[in-house]
Amino acid sequence: MFTPVDLETVVFRRGVRGYRTREVQEFMRKVTIDYEKLYKENIELKEELEELKEIVKTYQQMEDTLKNTLYLAQGTADEIKSAGEKQAEVILREAQNLSEQMKLKVREEIQSELQQLANLKQQVDLFRIQFKRFLQTLIEMSDQYLDIDEVWEKMVDLSRGEPEIASSEAAVTKETSSLFTVDD
Repeated sequence: MFTPVDLETVVFRRGVRGYRTREVQEFMRKVTIDYEKLYKENIELKEELEELKEIVKTYQQMEDTLKNTLYLAQGTADEIKSAGEKQAEVILREAQNLSEQMKLKVREEIQSELQQLANLKQQVDLFRIQFKRFLQTLIEMSDQYLDIDEVWEKMVDLSRGEPEIASSEAAVTKETSSLFTVDD
């Protein structure tokens, strides 16, 4: 490719009937000026093209980096999501186990309380039976020994010193003490 300097330094030889030198030189000067403009513009465009190629290359590298980052972020997000789901499952299992343990403990406590309640009911029933026996014994005793006149006579006889009465009084005392003894 010719440069503008090449065009300026071109010299045509003269022939027998050659071109007019001035017209050729004028034409060559115009062509050189136009060619010089195109040549500079071409160089500028090439430089701009190189700059744009560098920019495009930078953008491509950035795009590749962004793609890699996006893939990495997606992978990390998937890993975090998976780990979160696993952790949620573990927490859920632990909560279920704890719930089952608590239910079992509550059942055991209820069972223990029911056993204690049954024992207390049994004690109340036993006390009721014993108390009824005691009251019945008191009623029987009051029916048997409420005759004060009979007791008075026995006391008077005792004070007189009659031996028969003393033996019968001992029998009455023995009988009375047996009545006050409550059977378990």
